[in-house]
Amino acid sequence: MKSRKKIPLNRRSFMARSACSAMGLTGIVSTLAHMKLMQGALANTSSALNDYKALVVLFLFGAKDANNFLMPGLLHPSRANYDAHRGVLALPTGGTNPTHPIVASNLAADASAPAGAEYFELHPSLPDVKSLFDSGDLSIAANVGTLVVPTKASTYDSVALPPQLFSHSDQQNQWQSSLPDKPFQSGWCGRIADILHPQNTDSAISMSVSLSGINAIQAGLTQVSPQYSVTNAGAVTLGGYGNKYSSALTDSQDKHSYKSNSSGRRLKAFQDIMDYTHDHLFEEGYNNVVRQARENEGYVGAALEEADSWLHPAAQDSRGQPWPFITATFLYQHGIDPSGLNSSNVSSLGALPDLSRQLLKIAQLIAGRRCLENKRQLFFCSYGGHDTHQDQGGYSGNGLYVPGDLDANMGVLNDALKAFNDCMHALETFENGQDDAFSYDDFLLASHSDFNRTLTPNGNLAGPSGSDHAWGTHVFTMGGNVRGSNVYGYYPDLDPAGVWTTPGSSRGRWIPTCSVEQFSAPLAKWLDIGDSELATIFPNLERFSSPFGSSYNPSGYDSMLANPNMDFLEGI
Repeated sequence: MKSRKKIPLNRRSFMARSACSAMGLTGIVSTLAHMKLMQGALANTSSALNDYKALVVLFLFGAKDANNFLMPGLLHPSRANYDAHRGVLALPTGGTNPTHPIVASNLAADASAPAGAEYFELHPSLPDVKSLFDSGDLSIAANVGTLVVPTKASTYDSVALPPQLFSHSDQQNQWQSSLPDKPFQSGWCGRIADILHPQNTDSAISMSVSLSGINAIQAGLTQVSPQYSVTNAGAVTLGGYGNKYSSALTDSQDKHSYKSNSSGRRLKAFQDIMDYTHDHLFEEGYNNVVRQARENEGYVGAALEEADSWLHPAAQDSRGQPWPFITATFLYQHGIDPSGLNSSNVSSLGALPDLSRQLLKIAQLIAGRRCLENKRQLFFCSYGGHDTHQDQGGYSGNGLYVPGDLDANMGVLNDALKAFNDCMHALETFENGQDDAFSYDDFLLASHSDFNRTLTPNGNLAGPSGSDHAWGTHVFTMGGNVRGSNVYGYYPDLDPAGVWTTPGSSRGRWIPTCSVEQFSAPLAKWLDIGDSELATIFPNLERFSSPFGSSYNPSGYDSMLANPNMDFLEGI
C-alpha cells in the first residue's frame, strides 16, 4: 500500500524536488548553461538581496507600427523619406490630428549627431507619453530586433538570420527567449529568476508573476521560481466556495479558518487530501502545485488588501466610501467618475481597458509587496491587436483624418502608462519615512513587440489600408533609473530601398542595429545580475558589441553596430 503520511514541505525540499524533477525531464537536452542555472538555483549560500526592485515587461502582441509610434520631426534628416514613402499612413505635424513633438536631449547635445537628429514626433494618441518623455521618466530605443549575429544589407544573404523572420509566433518567442538560433527552452526573465531565486530569501510566492497568462519569457530552465498567473481580479481561487471562499472560510487570508457548514467541511477535506505526500512523482507533483496555489492565494490576497488600504484623498464611491488610491487613479485617467461606481464591486472596473486592469493589478502588488516578501519581482503583461494590415488610420485625399485601429491601440497604451506611472510616483510619496519605503527608482517597465511594420502602406485609401510585417522596431523603458528624454539606438533613414532595409524589398523593413540581447541585458544588470551570469542568461550577447556605456557613432553602419548606443539606464 502506498505511503500517504502527512509531512511538512519546507522551501529547500520543495526546491530540491522541483529541480530534480526538471533535471530528469530535460536531461536529454541538458547544457552547461542549464547545469549552471541548476547549481545557482539550489545554492542557498548566496547573499541575500537587501533592496527591492520590480521589472515589468509589456509585450505589444501583433507588432505595433513603430514607424507611426515614433516619427521624424520636420527638421529630422529622415523626414523627407517619411513624407515621400509613408503614403496614406503619413501623419503630418499639423492638421486635424496633430502629432506630439519631442526633443531627444542626448542627440541635441552630441556633436556627432546629424543636424536635426534630435527632433521627433509621437503618435497623436500619445499626449501623456510625450509628457512622460519630456519629464525624464521615459526613454525610447530605436531599431531593436531579433538577431543571430550583427547584420547589415551587404551581409544579409550570407549570415545566419532569425528563423521565420516575419512570423508572429516565431518572433514573439525569439524576443522572449533572446535565442533565435536555438529551439525554445526558456525565456530570459525565467533564466533571471533561476539565478536570483537563491538570493530572494524568504519569498512567499514566485518572483515571476504574469497578468497575461502563461508566457514564454518567464519560463525557466529549473522549477525553483515558476511563473505564477494572476488575473485582473486577483489570485485564481477554487470554484464553488463563494467569493474569496466566503461560504467556507471565516477569514479569506487564513486557509484553515473553516466554517462549520457543509462548504467549510468540504474545503477542509479537500485541503487534507492535498496536504498528503505521495511516493508517485506525478501525484506528488500535482499536490505540490495545488498546495502552492492555495498558499499563494492567501499571500496575493493579503498584498491586495494592503494596497487597497491606501485610500485616495478625494475619490468616494456611490456609497460615500473612499476609493483605494490606485484604482481611483486609473479610473480618473480614463475619464471615469469614481463617485458613480461601487468600490466593492469588481465589475465596476469593467470599463477599463484590459491593459490598464493588468497594470492596475501590478501596481497593487508592488504596493502590497511586503506581504509577498520578494526582493525582486518580474511582472509580465501584454496588449494585443497590433497586427494592423488594414484599418490602421491615416489621412484621406481631402485632408481629413480617418481614425483607425492604431489610434485606439496607442490611446490605450497612453492611458495605461500614465496611470501606472502616476501610481509609482504617488507610492514613493505615500511611503516616505516608512521602513523599506518604496522609491520611484525601484521599478522599470520595458516594452517588447514582435517586430515593426513596413514603412510603405499596402493600399492608397486611408480607411482600409494598413502596413505589413517588417523587422527592426522602436521600444521604450519607463522608471526611475531610466535616462529619460532621450532616444537611444539609431533611427533609420527611412529609405525603403536603402542600406537600412532588407535587400530585395522596397517596403522599408529595417535591419536592426541593436539586438534583443543588447536591449535586455541592461535590464538584467539593473536587477543585480552579475557580469559573469549575464553570459548564462544571454549566451549570444558575446556576438554583439557591449551595450554597457556604449557611445553614439552614426558615421556608418559598421560604426553603429560597434557602438549600439544602449546606455539608457543609470547606476548599472
